[in-house]
Amino acid sequence: MKEVSKYSTIIIVTAVLLFFSNGVAQNNPGSNPIILKQQRNQPDPKEKLAISFYRSKDFKKAAELFQQLYSEKQSNYYYNYYFNSLIALQNYKQAERLIKQHRRLNPDNYRYLVDEAYVLDLTGNKKKSDKLLNKLLNNLPAQRNKILQITNSLQSKGYSEVAIEVFKKARTTSGSNNTFSIEIADAYLYNGDYSNMFDSYISHLKHSPKDLQRVKSKLQYIMRMDVNSNLSDMLKSKLLESSQKDPENEQLAEMLMWYSLQTKDFNMAYRQARANDIRFGSGDEDMLELAKIAYSNYDFQSSSKAYEYLVDKKNKTPYYVESYVGYFLSNVKDYEEDHSAVYNDYLDLEKMGIEAVNLLGINNTTSEIIIHLAGITAFKLNKYEEAVEMVELALANPAIDKKMEAELKLKLADILLASDKIWDATLLYSQVESDMKNEPLGHEAKLKNAKVFYYVGEFDWAATKLDILKSATSKLISNDAIELSMFINDMREEDTIGFVLRKFAGADLYTYQGKYDSAMRLLNKIENDPVGIYSVEYALFNKALIYEKINEYIKADSVFNILIQSYPTSIKVDNALFHRAELQRNHFNNKELAKELYMILMTDYPESIYASKARKKYRFIDKTVIN
Repeated sequence: MKEVSKYSTIIIVTAVLLFFSNGVAQNNPGSNPIILKQQRNQPDPKEKLAISFYRSKDFKKAAELFQQLYSEKQSNYYYNYYFNSLIALQNYKQAERLIKQHRRLNPDNYRYLVDEAYVLDLTGNKKKSDKLLNKLLNNLPAQRNKILQITNSLQSKGYSEVAIEVFKKARTTSGSNNTFSIEIADAYLYNGDYSNMFDSYISHLKHSPKDLQRVKSKLQYIMRMDVNSNLSDMLKSKLLESSQKDPENEQLAEMLMWYSLQTKDFNMAYRQARANDIRFGSGDEDMLELAKIAYSNYDFQSSSKAYEYLVDKKNKTPYYVESYVGYFLSNVKDYEEDHSAVYNDYLDLEKMGIEAVNLLGINNTTSEIIIHLAGITAFKLNKYEEAVEMVELALANPAIDKKMEAELKLKLADILLASDKIWDATLLYSQVESDMKNEPLGHEAKLKNAKVFYYVGEFDWAATKLDILKSATSKLISNDAIELSMFINDMREEDTIGFVLRKFAGADLYTYQGKYDSAMRLLNKIENDPVGIYSVEYALFNKALIYEKINEYIKADSVFNILIQSYPTSIKVDNALFHRAELQRNHFNNKELAKELYMILMTDYPESIYASKARKKYRFIDKTVIN
């Protein structure tokens, strides 16, 4: 078993070496480059045949041919193939003779001493093998490249512990400036000694602070292999211990910040960013990064807290305005996610938004506040005229850029549509379509315009626009376009006259405008007198959405579940799964069922627009449970 294991190791490493050696031409300035190219394209037929035998694991025939090739030319290339073939055949005597012959030709290359020790080890002559390795340890060269040559060869043969000893001894050599901490850490990784590996990486960071990014890259790679979080927990412990012993070490502090963001431990990240700011005066960028990452992971309370820290610094941070915007948006999203906000909560949000705009003025950055503020004023507080005035005030700013102008127009059109000014809305959507052609905002405007045509019963116009959007770069817009297009086509198959489809369109418009009683009456009519299976599926889904909007969560959950269980092939099942999971997480505090539903989405519907959201929510639940 020992022979098989070590042979496998040498074959893997040699394959890498051969990959690089095949593409390197010999350095011969006097050679004609065209002739060299011909030589590379037309290898020796014997060599080609030998390699073919080697790759098909016919090592006996490969060894015979490589022996002939090596006798003609004693290159490292032929030596590697010949040596590996002999090892595979367990012809250790011939391998030993080959090594000694090649060592005489390459006296300064220490790898062949390692090869000899390796062969002795394979034959059971461990004493002689150890003697050779000890000789190597006691006569190490001073040059760094030769040390690396020795250690690479040792590790390729499975002698990672000896490689570590070589590194340790080499760094104590008189006049040596090399710590070899990174290389020692890599050797510990190869040997599976993770505790010493982390110690070595941290030690290297203390001696070579400029290598911070290099160490991060190494650790990031290692953490990707960590399936059960054991390595992550060990690294956290090591970093905390080292930081406590050396609290003024800025690199260790930054590593802790980096670790907390990698593991999405936002509470730890906040504490670390705050500590870094107090101790080193360098926490603003860390805090801003934390806020953005937490926001993108739906942890809006953590993002709000981080943004607020920067807002409180006022003119002492260059990120004041950006943070104020982020702080407001995080609070808006937090209320939306919580699903328990009442009218007075939205009044407080409106007040916060108005104060922010009055304080910061109207500009491109604060226009984002106005967009969300107007949405709250119109759709949560039912003050449509005030919302329109807000957006029009922002649009009157002559310094507004084209993109922000388009976003403001979209919000204005949304509000006009909700207040039953349908044709004013479609005019604005059309303007944005034209102004932002082939841009995501233009696609969004086209989708909203298609919905307007759908609402008013112009199904052919709606279908035309939706067909264009099916190939939109935005997955969300493309998905919405495909779903609405499929719905229209499905209903037309069942309802050739179009009566039921018009009822659906009317119900959807009423729902958008917040006229839920009117929408529910139309959906009840459809459910009581369906024209086919599609009409029942869509009616159930839309009713569940309305129950959710009017806070009748038990009814909403029940209807979503009926759709999932009774119509498993429905196009709306992935939507229903996500909505039901959110209800279980936010309103019924049944986190286990929520996780189960998220998992079904991730595994059974990986192409769904909700799959990535489900993955983040699943992780968020795990994190909050642990904390």
